[in-house]
Amino acid sequence: MPQQDCGRSVRRSRQPRMGDLGRIISGKQSVQGAWPWQVSLQLLHPQFGFLGHWCGGVIISPEWILTAAHCINNDLFNLPIGALWTAVVGDWDREVEEYSEERIPIEEVILHERFQNFQHDIALMKLARPIKMTKKSRIRAVCLPTKRLHHNQTDFCVATGWGRSAEDGMLSGRLLESRVPVHDNAICRKKYGHAVHIRSGHLCAGHLDGSSGTCVGDSGGPLQCAMQDGRWILAGITSFGSGCAKPGFPDVYTRLSYYLPWIKSKTKSSMRSKG
Repeated sequence: MPQQDCGRSVRRSRQPRMGDLGRIISGKQSVQGAWPWQVSLQLLHPQFGFLGHWCGGVIISPEWILTAAHCINNDLFNLPIGALWTAVVGDWDREVEEYSEERIPIEEVILHERFQNFQHDIALMKLARPIKMTKKSRIRAVCLPTKRLHHNQTDFCVATGWGRSAEDGMLSGRLLESRVPVHDNAICRKKYGHAVHIRSGHLCAGHLDGSSGTCVGDSGGPLQCAMQDGRWILAGITSFGSGCAKPGFPDVYTRLSYYLPWIKSKTKSSMRSKG
């Protein structure tokens, strides 16, 4: 897919209307087609069977999606096995068949080699078949950043996911969205430094008043930021936070610009090994 074709919504208006932007925690839903690179990763657990939606993901090309490494390797299991995962693309309401969805098996899972305790919390998944991104489909790839995003360069970033709309609630049926501010990493370093060492590969974003934030089930999904030409770049991948929009605690994302060399290296080496 040409770079200029990435990051465009498949609804009539490119930018979300400001009045529509809600928060994931409060259950405000997105507009259908607004985030056509959003993925629902579904898991077939070898012991517990089909678990359905487990984490989010994001399409970066017809053959590759990104997610968080902790979705695959965590305290409950370590399952970097392609056959156990399915990427559902083109979905909006997980509880209704919309005939825009595609369910594509995962062929290969690549965890970052240095992933541990939310450091290098990133993973690539290669699809068993390429996604057909025609003009009529509701599926697109997001744009990758070309340089580091600084906290004072944008005030328009949006986190999306099917995670819980309340801390003790159920997973959302429809895709939710939350507009979140980006902060200097020093803010997250002060809040989380005792548990996770905040480094250059992290991105600090979210409301400090607890009004919104990501929650369980949103991990691995995108933090996308608007460009002036109407396209969206992938600034981060949802990694961890205080739980679900705890006041004073923003969320921490995996900073995409930091991992561009790793992404390019792994996708190229995979292509060479198959060739």
